[in-house]
Amino acid sequence: MLKQKILFLCIILSIFISACATQNYKISNKVSLKNSILKKDVVFIEAESTNSKLQKWILVKKGNKNYVKGASSNTYLEFLGNKPITGKANSPLEYHFTAPKSGNFKLMLMSSKRLEGVKSDWCNDAFVKLSGDFESANTFTKEDLKKDIKILQDGNDETEELAWHWASTAEKDRHVYNDFVYQLKKGEKCVITLSGRSMRFSIDYIILYDVNEYNNKEAKELFKIQ
Repeated sequence: MLKQKILFLCIILSIFISACATQNYKISNKVSLKNSILKKDVVFIEAESTNSKLQKWILVKKGNKNYVKGASSNTYLEFLGNKPITGKANSPLEYHFTAPKSGNFKLMLMSSKRLEGVKSDWCNDAFVKLSGDFESANTFTKEDLKKDIKILQDGNDETEELAWHWASTAEKDRHVYNDFVYQLKKGEKCVITLSGRSMRFSIDYIILYDVNEYNNKEAKELFKIQ
């Protein structure tokens, strides 16, 4: 009888833990049903979950002026420094994570731009760099990836404003595009640093996913807010 009670409690605890894990990842239901995938193959970070001082970033919540509908947890960060077209790395935000497995992981941001009448290819980028024990998994060198590189919305001027779009395009040299792909090592701690570049660019959440598990099209569909 005691063994049956212990087994019952273990089952209840397992269900509770699974439910909590699902709640932590407010992304596609397809992913939420597979908690093992979330833990091993995906790193999910809300933009507002940084301990850094926001400085020129502001926290936007549902009900605030200029709120973009559909944000994860109804909150996101908008950058209000520099100019709409460009600027030096400003107001860095740090995000600490531990690599869930060894493998090649691609970085993507769920992002939005607010133009207020400026050109459609403005207000659509930031800077990103990574620190920690990792290697490059594409044509960038590790030293490149440890320094600020521009990340802009995929589609550039074709993306609609005040709507959520993926930003994963790296532009280290003018009009030479790449991706942010890192070779991570299981258990190693890394830090993503996001810095503002163009005014009125918003970030909802950060995704790192195993490129050997998902292709680019699958990942963009699977990890978007539902």
